[in-house]
Amino acid sequence: MKKLIEKLGAFFIALAMILAVFPTQVQAEEAVVTWLDAGKASTIKGKDYQFIEDENHVVSEIQVMTATGLGFVSYLMTGKVYMYGVSYDDSKLANATIKLMNDIDLAGKQWVGIGGITVNDSGAPLATYVATTAGLIAGDDYFFRLEDYQMGPQRVNFKGKFDGNNKTISNLTIQRTYDPSGGESSKDDFGFMNFTSKKYDGSTGGYFMAENYFLFNNDSEFKNVTFKDINVQIIDKSTGNDLSEVPGGNGDDLLRGSAAAFGLIMENHGVVSNVAVSGNVTILSGMPFYYGLVGVNRGAIANADMNVNVDLILASNGGGRGAGLQTTPSLSKSPGDKVETRRYALISGIACVTGEVMPGMDKLSGVTTSSIKNSRVNGAYNLYFANTATSAYPAYDGFEAYKDAQPLFKLDLLTDNSNYAKFGRLMDLLGEAAMDVQLVSAISGSGYNSVTVDSTTYNIRLGADESYTGAAGSLQGKDLSGLANPLDTMSVNYTAEPSSKVKLFSNAAEPPTAKTETFTSSVGGVVASAWTRFSDGAATNSIEIPIYLTTAGDISYKVELNWGDMEFVYDRGSYDAEKGETLPSAGNELGWNGNDNTNNLINVINKSNASVNAKLNLQLDKSYSGAFYKEAGADKTDSNEKDYAGKASYAAGTYLALSSAGGGSDSQNFYLVMGGAPNGNLSNAQIGSITVTVTSQTASTDSTKLTAYLSDDTSTTYAVDSDVEVGDVKLIANKTITVADNMTMTLFGELNANGNTITVSNENTLGKLTLHPEFRVIGSAGTVLDSTKMLISGAETLKANGLVWKDSTGNAIADLSTTGLQGDNVKLVYLGSVADYLKAADLSEVYPINSSETVTADVLNDANVLQLNNDAVLTIEGTFTGSGTLQLNAGSNGSVIYNGNTYHGAADTVMIIE
Repeated sequence: MKKLIEKLGAFFIALAMILAVFPTQVQAEEAVVTWLDAGKASTIKGKDYQFIEDENHVVSEIQVMTATGLGFVSYLMTGKVYMYGVSYDDSKLANATIKLMNDIDLAGKQWVGIGGITVNDSGAPLATYVATTAGLIAGDDYFFRLEDYQMGPQRVNFKGKFDGNNKTISNLTIQRTYDPSGGESSKDDFGFMNFTSKKYDGSTGGYFMAENYFLFNNDSEFKNVTFKDINVQIIDKSTGNDLSEVPGGNGDDLLRGSAAAFGLIMENHGVVSNVAVSGNVTILSGMPFYYGLVGVNRGAIANADMNVNVDLILASNGGGRGAGLQTTPSLSKSPGDKVETRRYALISGIACVTGEVMPGMDKLSGVTTSSIKNSRVNGAYNLYFANTATSAYPAYDGFEAYKDAQPLFKLDLLTDNSNYAKFGRLMDLLGEAAMDVQLVSAISGSGYNSVTVDSTTYNIRLGADESYTGAAGSLQGKDLSGLANPLDTMSVNYTAEPSSKVKLFSNAAEPPTAKTETFTSSVGGVVASAWTRFSDGAATNSIEIPIYLTTAGDISYKVELNWGDMEFVYDRGSYDAEKGETLPSAGNELGWNGNDNTNNLINVINKSNASVNAKLNLQLDKSYSGAFYKEAGADKTDSNEKDYAGKASYAAGTYLALSSAGGGSDSQNFYLVMGGAPNGNLSNAQIGSITVTVTSQTASTDSTKLTAYLSDDTSTTYAVDSDVEVGDVKLIANKTITVADNMTMTLFGELNANGNTITVSNENTLGKLTLHPEFRVIGSAGTVLDSTKMLISGAETLKANGLVWKDSTGNAIADLSTTGLQGDNVKLVYLGSVADYLKAADLSEVYPINSSETVTADVLNDANVLQLNNDAVLTIEGTFTGSGTLQLNAGSNGSVIYNGNTYHGAADTVMIIE
């Protein structure tokens, strides 16, 4: 059975969240360089992360709240985490979903990646993957594969999901220098060892690995996340002499290097969707690659938005690189000479390769077509030549000045004296015509075996030496298109934006500034659904273009939010045989506890020098109800709980203005009072959430005028000729309103009719009356709305109790849809509060209850019939007196708790309660 381990009844409040938890440190504090270090040293369960796991501690979801929590996820994937008496290894974590619960800011520390990392027995972090050709080991489908020969299966082979939950990860930073001159003992400046001692088949000879990523491999889903302002700076000092033969080798067993590369994900076997990335990437290396969103895309990518500026600084004598994508053959053209084509580029907008890299390779199980659809690429790509020795390479903060001093790249600047095959040297990859390696794939390199690129656009500005163009240039006159060397058999539909300068030009490229959108349709016409908007795949032919304003004045906004613990206890009590009564636990009252003006408090303070509006929305599980009050509850005798009877209420979902005249502050308290009753026994259970929203906008002038009209004592007719919204109102006279055709009058908040009626009409059945789900009526019973020829919506979703719709003959209306209420005359009748109904006489109405509520038993004077809907729970405290009766109407969907018993509604049975 799955269980959510967190604070009892903790509510997530959207504007901010600070939860008090008992800290549980994973390991003592130590020097922190990376987020993996931070996650290893000082993560706190409940504050930084949370598990959803079963009784065997198999984790189904890892909830990430902070940057430290995300670093802890990276540490988890090393397979070396033991805590709470549990070893969280591959068997516990491999199929979990990583889910972001908040926006994450990764500024201040370095990111090392999720997956592909382990820790040796001395605690040193190690890269634990090799980059080789899939299929060389039986049952292995990966190019970037976890390597077992040195470390064993200690790391987690993660095959779960990453759900960004529509959150933003900002300032992902990778500043990493590789200097492998020390051989296998070399470490990067994170302290990582980046050599394996064995090749992919276990024989002598290893690999120097310099790929960088956010997530190693995606086998399932990677979705719904924005990466904002990434900053990647990689310096690779490897030369031909550094990657030398391993002692005892046979000449082929070299310490061979993969590319110094960055891609957000190394390999995709599943679906990557709704991912946006912006920022900057700089790589200085003898074999630099920018993979884009994915290195090898063998699955599907949809709705990607890449806005990354890339600078590659290409160095000479990069050494034999025989372990990465740059050595993966696609098609042998001259097998005797070992010349093999590679259908990709140094820079790839979305993926280095989409599809299978070799034409004879089978698709992955369950994958029919590798694809990129409905995506966009923007950016400035520049290629420079490293005109200095490795000893003069810059520090990270010196990159800009270093680039300014280097020439733009052209092929004849490269030299390489390493004794290695052509496919392992940069100068041969770019210089050999048969290699088919380009500088740029604006979208992707083109693989084999069912590949689709559809509805994708790019706007790339590319700066390098102009000698690369023309028949005499290094690319033999080839156009640098969206795909590197697309095949005739591919399904291709992509577009270069008009402002794109993807053909080379001889000065450094500036990022594109145009904001673009694309609409496509196979039939055209004026019907919106016949068109597709590129950026989000929506079926529409329109877009809203945002307008931005920067002010240079004194107005500024600051709103402070404070709240209580939001920890409630529901005490059913225990029966005391000696006293013959049900008693609560010590310190509690029967029923809800926590309504004490402190635990249930939400305080909003406007510290701006201008007015703001704030609103609260409440989301609860169906067994519960809740109400907000704007005034503190009164003291009760011998109790910490407060009494909110008669206190000013607040209707959830309505904006409340907070003024700030003269630059001072205005404060408003809100108190949440819980109702309903739990089903079963709960422990450590979240039952809902409060969302607090602030805005500087005010209500429309027309809405303000209508509210003022409803609040005064005039009896004239008011004409509504624009869309208006009405919140909390108390009537002191009957009101008559006409609504113009196609205009909408929305009621939300609290209406105190005070014995009066609002009459609303339209001559043509084209005026609209909309009721917000939180709209409710208080005060005396009676007809509160009288509607003529109005299109009424929202009646079906009202949460208020005691409201009945009637037709012109006085009969109740069962169909509460817009069609069902579209009569010449429809009335909304309020039967009063539940408490008032239960003690009334001469009853003729069935009382509807749509939301859970708690009342105190009084005198039953008549035959009371309740209709419970939406699984509502009516809790009755105390015991009734009098000669009346109480029963649940047939068809009730809910229950009544009274005198220690629970009475459930039935489809065709009347339930007698008292």
